[in-house]
Amino acid sequence: MKTPDYARFVQDCIAADTLDDHKLNEDQLFGVYLSWCGLLGQTPGPCESFWAAMSRLGVHERRGNDHRYIRSGLRMTGPAALDYILASQPSLV
Repeated sequence: MKTPDYARFVQDCIAADTLDDHKLNEDQLFGVYLSWCGLLGQTPGPCESFWAAMSRLGVHERRGNDHRYIRSGLRMTGPAALDYILASQPSLV
């Protein structure tokens, strides 16, 4: 089993955004990661490895008002983002 390249995931799927209203919560970030792995035919790495890699790569978190972790100033982008959005919002199809 090949371990996913987390740096490539961030490069391919995550973009910095200066607008305050752009935020990713932990479910969205992990969901787009799973979509990215699926599109590349890779087996996702363990959750612990993913979150440790995100921290090392500077994708920091903070708690929001609803006590879910959010990554502010980030947005998802690319084909994996589209795949994730369509999979999580079937009413859009």
